[in-house]
Amino acid sequence: MWWALWMTAWAGEDPFALSPVAVVLDNGLEVFVEEDRRTDSVALHLHYGVGARDERPGEYGCAHLFEHLMFEGSANVPTDQFDTWLTQAGGWNNAYTSDDETAYHMVFPSGALDLALFLESDRMGFLDAGLHEANLTNQQQVVLQERAEGYAAPHGKEWDALQRVLWPSSHPYHVPVIGTIGDVEGFQIEAVRDFWSRHYRSRNAVLAIVGNVNAEEAIARIEHWFRDVEDAGAPEVRVTEHVPYTGSEMKAGMIEDQVEDRTLWVAWPTVPLGHVDEPALDLASYLLSYGRGTRLDERLQLAGKATENGAYHFSGEIDGQFLLIARSERTPLETLDKIQRKEIARLAKKAPKFDEVERALRAVRGGMLDRIATPQGRASAIVDCWRLTGEADCVGRDMARYEAVTPEDIRRAVETWLTEERAVTLSVVPAGDSGAMPGAKNVELP
Repeated sequence: MWWALWMTAWAGEDPFALSPVAVVLDNGLEVFVEEDRRTDSVALHLHYGVGARDERPGEYGCAHLFEHLMFEGSANVPTDQFDTWLTQAGGWNNAYTSDDETAYHMVFPSGALDLALFLESDRMGFLDAGLHEANLTNQQQVVLQERAEGYAAPHGKEWDALQRVLWPSSHPYHVPVIGTIGDVEGFQIEAVRDFWSRHYRSRNAVLAIVGNVNAEEAIARIEHWFRDVEDAGAPEVRVTEHVPYTGSEMKAGMIEDQVEDRTLWVAWPTVPLGHVDEPALDLASYLLSYGRGTRLDERLQLAGKATENGAYHFSGEIDGQFLLIARSERTPLETLDKIQRKEIARLAKKAPKFDEVERALRAVRGGMLDRIATPQGRASAIVDCWRLTGEADCVGRDMARYEAVTPEDIRRAVETWLTEERAVTLSVVPAGDSGAMPGAKNVELP
């Protein structure tokens, strides 16, 4: 794969280029098709602009529950047949829900294009025929079981607990994506139908097809299958602006878990996607933890102080977060915290060396190239480019943002956003263990 990418660059082609054909259907659905003759398969990625942040009080978890209901059947697809028909045609599919979005993706042989488009168009336009009590009750139990099994697994509930600590209760990212037990149990069929009608509209969706297709013919088939999906107008207006941080309601949280080690999370609220400091903070995470020679990996895992550690920066559409994690069976969490904070303070005081930054850039570059090396990765990249920047081919320009970052930019971003006042911690300890950070309060998951 890397040889092919090198040859592409050597030949003078842009290895980051995406080249879809774009069209907007009469019902407002935005469509992108890119031909890729290197494979016989086709990838489909369908994004809806709805996530957990769009839920109203009383419907927490509905976005994720709805992801499940989308596979239960629609007007022309009987219950449980969506997966069956696609699998029989040689395809596979999956979906995910986040705070910001819900996306459905599939890969199938090129000869199954009509089937895939039929399945997606039927549930976009006619899912209400499958929204009945039996399917709702079934998926409520599936989601609750998924939640229970996830939380019962070692370290399975710490992510949701961390988000409860990091974001104040008024923040759109405060409630776990999987929702609350009370709301999931209490969903009524009419409320679910209302959620579908508010968000699952053609004007709230972006569709990308990448693979062994003729673009003109594929667009004609898309127009054919989606032409009877009603234009229900624009979706409700979403909160899109960066939310000014007003402080966490819990500076130090803790949960007890069925684990043998202790875990410390340190987290800071940062910046949303597209912010000028996003690339610098991303690069800072690679400087801190990306294998031998990086700052925290050397001082924690490679020094025998931690069994696992990491540094991550995630930017969402309205906010971002910078995270440090360290696990150990022997080292006290206070010691891990001091080591991590010392490296943050060091990075905020003195700009990193150029070779450190170049190593981080190579990691970012490799990740971007890996993503667009497959049809499914290219399809999702095209959709994300369009919805976040208004340009379907943005990967190269995004990489240029990272290449423009200087060592001083990284130092300044760390100094600005990763301050002591903005930091929160989550201690994860074995049941009955007293090794949590001082002053930590128990985090309740709803």
